Amino acid sequence: MSPRSRLLVALVSTVLIGYVAVGSLLGRVLGDTSYGQLAVFNEVVRLVIEAYVEPVNLDRAMAGARLGLTEALDGESAYLDAEELRLYQQPPRESDAEVGLVLTRRFGLLMVVGSRPGSPAERAGIKTGDLIRTIDGRHTRPLAGPVGQRLLRGAPGSVTKLTLLRAGSEPIEVSVVRERLAPTPLRGRMLEDGCGYLKIAEFPPRVVEEVRGEVEALRKGGARSLVLDLRGAAWGAPAEGVKVAEIFVKGGLVARVSGTKVPEQLLTADPGRHAWDRPLAVLVDTGTAGAAEIVAAALLDSGRSPLVGEHTFGRASLQKVVPMPEGGLVLTVAKYSSPKGAAIHGKGIEPSVTVAAGEEADEQGADARDRVLEKALDLLKAEAKTAA
Repeated sequence: MSPRSRLLVALVSTVLIGYVAVGSLLGRVLGDTSYGQLAVFNEVVRLVIEAYVEPVNLDRAMAGARLGLTEALDGESAYLDAEELRLYQQPPRESDAEVGLVLTRRFGLLMVVGSRPGSPAERAGIKTGDLIRTIDGRHTRPLAGPVGQRLLRGAPGSVTKLTLLRAGSEPIEVSVVRERLAPTPLRGRMLEDGCGYLKIAEFPPRVVEEVRGEVEALRKGGARSLVLDLRGAAWGAPAEGVKVAEIFVKGGLVARVSGTKVPEQLLTADPGRHAWDRPLAVLVDTGTAGAAEIVAAALLDSGRSPLVGEHTFGRASLQKVVPMPEGGLVLTVAKYSSPKGAAIHGKGIEPSVTVAAGEEADEQGADARDRVLEKALDLLKAEAKTAA
């Protein structure tokens, strides 16, 4: 063992022995196994350094240990070295362009939560659930989600090359051209039988004002019921979802947010912000995440609307950056749950009526059919008949 290795083992051992010595009594009294686990970790470090078949790169080994520790928590927590922390905290520049992906970590790699509508990523066919193995030849195994997100930004017109892993397929190589992206506008229109349709593709700041305007326009246009389409909506802060939910519920609890060190907050709707009291159905899929899940959970638990489609992604949390001597820790400190207390983050939301996603052509190969939308319209028609 090299002198440096002996010094590291000695330092780690000294600290951990202190924890174990002081904590052994506390562990017996409180039933806490944390100190025992630290002792095991210390022994693993010692054995790896002393007995591994080749000399161990300590920096690399400890970086792997930190990655494994945070990855065992959730896809949003991560330890960042000094350079990664700088990238994470660097605000987007006006000259930057992007490909339009929302990322997290799953299964040891970066995973696509969703592609922003109309973005280069969507046009390239990148889908929710795709695993990104490499970004411009750089393996994503050691990359935190925020770092991968930052690597996808660059000069307008520049190209990033990605290797994707998709279930049932060989690795897929795609080249995506970065573009400057503006928020995707809302899409509202009238469907059959006096039913309005509103598509919310993302939740940028102040989206609630646009939603309120579209809802009012549909009402004036004769809408007696409404389909709210949240499929593929993965971008935006959860707080924006709370504001949008208030439009459709007349008071009451919208969401809960809590953590070990964060007292539970009950987020309630202001009745004065209520703007739609007519029949409602909500469409969701595996790409529904974050703010959109807050809306979906609020409307489901309040009995305001059925959810039609697929199980949602399960990504609704708050992170805190903890500075450290050689980097920083991005740690999930609070998670959102539904009004009834069902976890959203890491779990997702089960729809009231499950319908497989995707548009299918009819038997003659004519117009594609959106079966999820069709089912929602059937539910609204049945509700109208019952009310009549």
